[in-house]
Parts: sequence; structure tokens; C-alpha cells
Amino acid sequence: MSSELDSGSQLGVLYYCPCSGCMRTTDAPVKASKQKREFAELAEEECRAPLDISTQKQLAVLRTWPIEKLYYCDDCSEVRCPHCVIEEPAGYHCPNCTFDVPTASVRSEKNSCARNCFHCPVCTHVLVVVVVESTQGDGGQSCSVLSCAVCMWDSREIGWEFETSTGISAQIERMRAGGPAVKEYASLLDYWRTVQRTASATAVGSHGLTSSASFKHRLTSAGLHGNTTSVDSLPPYKAACYVDSGAELTEDFKALEDANIIPFNGDPRTKEPQRVRLHMKLSRRCRMCHHILIKPESKAHNSRFKIQLLAANFLPTITFPNSLPASKARGSLLEHINTTPLRVGSTAPVVLRFTNPLYTEMDVSVDVGELDAAQTDVLAPRFTLPPFAELWEYDEDEDDSSLASPSASSSGRGSVKRGIIHQHGNQIAIQLDVTPRAQTQKLTIPLCITCTHLDDMAEMDTSDTSTPRRIVNTFWAYVSLGTVN
Repeated sequence: MSSELDSGSQLGVLYYCPCSGCMRTTDAPVKASKQKREFAELAEEECRAPLDISTQKQLAVLRTWPIEKLYYCDDCSEVRCPHCVIEEPAGYHCPNCTFDVPTASVRSEKNSCARNCFHCPVCTHVLVVVVVESTQGDGGQSCSVLSCAVCMWDSREIGWEFETSTGISAQIERMRAGGPAVKEYASLLDYWRTVQRTASATAVGSHGLTSSASFKHRLTSAGLHGNTTSVDSLPPYKAACYVDSGAELTEDFKALEDANIIPFNGDPRTKEPQRVRLHMKLSRRCRMCHHILIKPESKAHNSRFKIQLLAANFLPTITFPNSLPASKARGSLLEHINTTPLRVGSTAPVVLRFTNPLYTEMDVSVDVGELDAAQTDVLAPRFTLPPFAELWEYDEDEDDSSLASPSASSSGRGSVKRGIIHQHGNQIAIQLDVTPRAQTQKLTIPLCITCTHLDDMAEMDTSDTSTPRRIVNTFWAYVSLGTVN
């Protein structure tokens, strides 16, 4: 069952992210430990502070995410959402030939594959290089063309025949070297380089600015201070395809006007094939400490990750169980959990299941935030989640521990552990009693959850004899229960 709260789902759990990193105006890491501690204290205070109704509604839209989309920074011990991370390129590759392109060659190759990878202009299928008989020279000579195996288009329809079957991109660039589009682009590039040099000289003389990132500021300052060599003194740009008088168009400009640069304009079989665009793998860093959260393998054919710090691997996953084992007998049927409709003034039991992803025990504390729409009682506010172990996935002889049913717990009959409905492996299901006070279209219960566990990496390090570090994580979870009648 999806945990996202949309119009089609009634039940779901979303996790709150403070999004402190996305409110910073710079991506530079906080190097001073004092500033880092102060910011961490403010974030923790914000997380623990009670939230009013209007704030909860705003945060439920802006700052709540399903746990599958959240990251976890083990350096800051904080949850990070997609808005709290910095994305960096980890590698470039062609999706067709899976060739790994060096970063230095991406710009020179115009973010396209430099090999024989092209898209068909008719059906956008990937073209292949075939050797056929040439139609331009004497009979008996062979040449290479780009051919589509789907729509049977080939490059001879636009007059493209290649001498060799390798280096197709380089041969096409030589064909286009004298074209009007290349001339116009080179003219534009030379003109704006002149404008940038003039603006840079003016800005350095008046303000001492040398960074290319302040190019816009240089243009403004050059015009305001009225220096002799300003941008305003430069002549306006003239197109390379215009004649000197500017009254008529040359044949080159006519060719440029009729060039095949607009997709799906006219007959698609007369269009030029386009090179396959490169794909990019992204790595993600924490915006606060620049610690790496996600780092994939740079090779295109490798789908593994060198570093993958997901929130689901550090924080307990909260779900709504549809059914629980009815007895301890092996192969017993599952007892379906009846969902009681939410009505104003009547108490309805709600079962939440917590799953521990760690290999160490986790102490969990559940507190309810301030909410005027309903009164919520957590019957088991403190409990301990057993550690995760792979053997539980294959041990069929292990008995499930059904401590109490929701109806028995609500009526006072149950087990010694009040509020714990079911326990199996690294999962514990607890009960919440919800009493709505007013009608609403979507009732959302804010829960402040505190998880405490020992650092499992410290236990694996046998050389370290010091006391294992205790890690405390506090976060808000918003539980949507649907409509109250």
C-alpha cells in the first residue's frame, strides 16, 4: 500500500523533513563546529516544538515525504529530503552504446555521443551503419550510410554517404563546416566574446571584479559609470548572412532560413538525424555538511551504488497492516483488521506497525502533537524493536507472537504489554485510540517519534574497546486516517 497522501488514498504515513538546508543561500559547508552545533540545536528545537493546526497543514504539503524518497545523513543524524541535498554529476554515458564519456569531453562533444549513435528523423529509432553501393561515384564503389530498421529510412535520402563506417560524427561535422548555421554561430560567439571582454575590463577598472559569475553585474556597472570603453560603445551585432546594406538576403541566409532546424516541419524524411544525447548519473550530498548520501558506480553498465544512505535503512518504517497472524500455529490463517469508520465522538482503534531496519535493538518513543480535530491516545508510547536478522526471512518454524487483538485491547482484555497488538521478528504493531471531535475531509495525526539505538558499526569494529555511541533520532510522522463523518 502506498504511503503517499493523495486524493486516491485514505490511509498513509508521511515523514516530516525540517528542510533547513534548502533555506540557506549558499552551498558552502559549515566548517566551524560552533556554527554547526548551533544550527543542529535550532533544528532539534524546531522538531520538538509543538505545531499549531495551520502550520501542520502547510508542512503536510511542503515538507512531508514518503520514507522511500528520504535520505539520512549519518554525520548530522538528520533526515534529508530531495530539497535538502546537492546533486553533482558522477558520470556521463551514452544510453545506446553505454560508452563512458570523460567529463572533459562532454562540452566539446555538445553533450552528445561522439560515436555512431543517431536518432531516426522519422520514427526516432536508433540508426545503424550499413555498407551499400554508392550512388554518387562510379559503379561498384561501396559506402556507409545510416539506416533505420523500423521505417526503412536511410541517409541517402538527404545525400549523406560516408567513406568509412567509423567516425560518422566527425564526418558529419566536416560536412557542416561550411554551412550557414555554423557561420552564424561562430559570428555570434565572436561578438559576445568581445562584449564580455569589454565588460570585464570596465568592471575591473571600476570595481575590481574578476569572476565570470558576475557578468550581469559587469554589464550594469559598465553602462552606469559611462567609461570610454563601455558596452554601449560597441556596434550592434550584424548577422553574418546579411549583405552590407542590410536590405537583401544572401543565398546563405536563404539556405539558413530553409534549413532543417525545426523538428516536424515539413516532410520528416528530409530532416537530418540527431545524435543521441548523453545520460548522466547523479551523486547527492548533504547541503549542511557536504557528506555524500548517494554515490552510484560511474560505469554505465553497473547499476550498483558505492554509497546509499536511505532513510528507510536507518529509521523505522511505519505502515498500516491489513492483517495479522491469528494464532501461533504454522500455516495459520491471517486475521483481517477491521477498519472502524471515524465518527465524531466515538473512539476508533488504529493499528500502526513499526519495522526496525537495523541490526541492533531500537528504543522507540511515540508522542502525539497538539491537535484540536481529534484526541489521540497511544496505548504503547514506549517499546523496543528487536533487531533485524536475515534468518527470520527463511525460518518457517518461528512462532508469531500475537499478543492481543485490537478489540481485546480496547476492552481491557489482552496481554501484559498493553497496547502492543502483535510482534514478529523485527516488527511490532501498536494500537492508537482516536476520538474525532469535528468533521473533516482528511484527519491527520502528528506523531513525534524518538528512536535510540547503539551504533552498529562500532560493534563490528573489534579493535575499538570504547563504549558504543548511542544515536538518537527525533522526527515527525503524519498519519492520515481519512474522512471523519
